[in-house]
Amino acid sequence: MGNSRRFKIFQIAILILVFFISAYLFMHSAFFKVDKISISGMEKLTRKEVIQLAAITTGVNIFKIDEQLLCRSVEMHPLVKKTKLIRHLPRTIEIQVEERKIWALLPFKDMFLCIDNEGVCIDKINSFSFANYPIITMDTLPERVNIGQPVQTEGISQIIKVWEALSPENRQKISDFHYINSNKEIVIYTDQGTQVKFGNIERLVEKAEFFNQLFKMEDDLRKKGVEELEYIDLRFKGQPVVKTRA
Repeated sequence: MGNSRRFKIFQIAILILVFFISAYLFMHSAFFKVDKISISGMEKLTRKEVIQLAAITTGVNIFKIDEQLLCRSVEMHPLVKKTKLIRHLPRTIEIQVEERKIWALLPFKDMFLCIDNEGVCIDKINSFSFANYPIITMDTLPERVNIGQPVQTEGISQIIKVWEALSPENRQKISDFHYINSNKEIVIYTDQGTQVKFGNIERLVEKAEFFNQLFKMEDDLRKKGVEELEYIDLRFKGQPVVKTRA
């Protein structure tokens, strides 16, 4: 290799080094100091709470923010399900917050636990309108439940799958769900008082579709005024077992 070629390679190497040094210095210059912090997605949390949890202030270099640490810090709040940091160059950051939302209510001692669709307790209340939320009871609950604590997630997960398989119209006719912890089975009560022994989530679609027939049966029997359904057993394959009250 000739001296001229070596010199050209040396020049290119110097230029590349200068470029990276310049880029590094530019990225860490005052040009990229954060001067605006935007917070989005909040309903219950305040901007001040999110800023305090994120432990961030203006003036910090936008590239020096530890995204994972910031998100984990904000997600420590029991109402926060997920957090995302977005850098809007050159000097704005946005913290997107996804709050946990009430999905169901669990009677617990003299109150109700408000849980989200992951079974996390996000609030405790003494009274509430039941119209928009499923009611769930269980044979066994922890002695104490703290805000931010998951509550019987296996049972909640099964009930959510059943809920999602039901049509919106049929959901409105459900009184409550009961989870039997010992054998991991679900019992559903309709507004008319019929007990549905749902069992586990095997044959989920088939069982969920049966509720169309069930509610028609309830309506027909109520109109006749002769008898009412006591329970329907869907736990086994084949024709459901139906028992009526005399």
